[in-house]
Amino acid sequence: CILYRNGEMKTYSPDPLDVQQVMQDGAYQSWTFGPNLLDENGKALSSFNAWDYSRQPHPRSAIGYYEPGHYCFVVVDGRGENGSRGYKLEELSRLFESLGCTLAYNFDGGKSAVMVWDGDTTVNTPAGGGRNVTDILYIAKE
Repeated sequence: CILYRNGEMKTYSPDPLDVQQVMQDGAYQSWTFGPNLLDENGKALSSFNAWDYSRQPHPRSAIGYYEPGHYCFVVVDGRGENGSRGYKLEELSRLFESLGCTLAYNFDGGKSAVMVWDGDTTVNTPAGGGRNVTDILYIAKE
């Protein structure tokens, strides 16, 4: 999943990816996790190139894309935290379709599925209390 300097977001398969071309096109940020959740028409996918464990219901974090500069962030609790069960990839995919996103991408989940608002307010109940992570997706106020 690549975010470009112009605010556009695209997903690619790792096999035919021309990294030099992506850089020349203005890549700003990239994330490698996945899978992609919507097809090229913004419709929910029903099968995923993912191992069986990741297809089960889990806490999830994901990003959706509407148009350059317009994104949708989703976090789903799971593993029994406050009665939650998590989402399967198919459920997450259908959610992003229903939200009108044209593209959506699954990030790391489990204890890493944490969303913080305004610097210090955790808006969900992370599985097992969450965990320290070395990567975050941060949106700054201007």
